Amino acid sequence: MLFASAVNLSISMIFSRLKSDRAKEVSYAVFFGLLLCSSPFNTFVTAEFIDSFNFDQLYLYAALSFLPGLLLIMLSMRSIRHIRPYPLFSLDWASCIFYSLVIVSFGYLMVYGQEVYWFNDQHMLIIFGVGLTLLILFIVRQMVLRRVYVHLAIFKNRNFLLGLLILYMMYIERFSLTISNQYLVQVIQLDPIHLSYIQWFNIAGIVAGVLGSLYWMLGQRPVKWIWISGYCCLLLFHQWMFFSFEGQGNDAHFWIPLVLHGLGVGLIMVPTILFCITSVSPQLGASAAAVCLAIRYLGYTSSIGLQNFFKLFDYAQHQQVFRDQTEVGNPLFREYLQQESVSILQHGLQYKEHTAALKLVAERVKIQSFVRYAMDYYEIMSMISISILLLILISPSLKSMYKKLRKNRISPA
Repeated sequence: MLFASAVNLSISMIFSRLKSDRAKEVSYAVFFGLLLCSSPFNTFVTAEFIDSFNFDQLYLYAALSFLPGLLLIMLSMRSIRHIRPYPLFSLDWASCIFYSLVIVSFGYLMVYGQEVYWFNDQHMLIIFGVGLTLLILFIVRQMVLRRVYVHLAIFKNRNFLLGLLILYMMYIERFSLTISNQYLVQVIQLDPIHLSYIQWFNIAGIVAGVLGSLYWMLGQRPVKWIWISGYCCLLLFHQWMFFSFEGQGNDAHFWIPLVLHGLGVGLIMVPTILFCITSVSPQLGASAAAVCLAIRYLGYTSSIGLQNFFKLFDYAQHQQVFRDQTEVGNPLFREYLQQESVSILQHGLQYKEHTAALKLVAERVKIQSFVRYAMDYYEIMSMISISILLLILISPSLKSMYKKLRKNRISPA
């Protein structure tokens, strides 16, 4: 949250000096393009450190890395005000605390809920109750206050709700890339350094997608078709990976889907946020931007919760099915186990070849269970992409975004 506050403050300073609409669109594309590239680029930068240092040292260096930026701010900025300062008593600190605790509670539930079987644990029930209570208090507070923290009137706009849905689902599908990375590590057996190299294909796709969306926005193309192009790329990515998941493979076959994933995310991100902000009246733009920031966070944590859920239940279900077929009473399994024992004996292991064969079978069952779990998850992501595409197709042209973009003061959430 502190990081988000610092980023928003710095970007607000940048955008306050941009006058033309073209400059605002370009700066938004550059900012969110860098934001999307930060995750795969961070994987590339930290791959060497993960193998060389322990995590205590890594987090210490990460904390100290903020000091140069702090010194630069203190040396380069002067305390000069060009506008009248905003009185602090007008800021709704209580609503800010309620709002922050609500989204933090949701994130905690999504990240740790599956480990304790959700509401079977008393702590999760308490956190859920506290989060729900704070949400109700926040809504009631916004309805009765004169100076509100977030204008609830933005949720009466259908286009704004459509944009939030597009953004939320995009973030869930964006972080499905985590399963592909796990597949490359666990099945293809890439080490962290080589995994970081292949992430450059994803970065290239993101850059191409952001540039493509910027080109179409400057040409005032309907945002509807930009969304369709982006979700088609995400659908192709999930289907490509669905049919590529096997018990063995080569990493050279996966660079095209990584490019498609980056292309889809890059095409959707910037137009969606601009569409959400311009869907409401100019005085509500800051509230819309704040909600967009929360939706991005909720989409990220929801993807973690979904993956944890599928990894526990779906993975365990497939593993149990495979184990049922590998019982001693199965004649096909006995024949297969005998073949593996003979193969191990021929490769030089002169004793306990039967035990070694059982270990190989157990490892293959584990790999196949993970593959089936990944296929099931990507099948659901494909169904989500198709549903979103159908929803976008039945939506109107949505070209009025560019007219409103000139009136709204864009807030960089």
